[in-house]
Amino acid sequence: MKKYLLLSLFCCCFFTQQLQAKENSAKKTTEASDYNPLFVPFDLLIFRPIGLATTVAGTALFIAMSPITALSSIAPPHDAFARVADVFIVVPATYTFLRPMGKVLCPGDCRPEDIK
Repeated sequence: MKKYLLLSLFCCCFFTQQLQAKENSAKKTTEASDYNPLFVPFDLLIFRPIGLATTVAGTALFIAMSPITALSSIAPPHDAFARVADVFIVVPATYTFLRPMGKVLCPGDCRPEDIK
């Protein structure tokens, strides 16, 4: 029973995200039109906790992969740690903590400097 409940929850999240994507691609995105009040409960109850879990898992993966990253940082341009940390930690954390409530997508590339 728990499997079916969890599966149906994930299906609802997937289809809701698809509806949001179609709606946003159909209209021009501006600062005022990005906010969707119907997305706020889904954002609060589903997307923020998933973003937190993704941030924690990304941090664990970054720590586990740091010896491999150190080896790849030997060759120029010597920015492997910054690039790996950006992908595994910064982008999920920005999506979780800095994105305004009710906005479906981050502006720009979901970096801290993109959020105002």
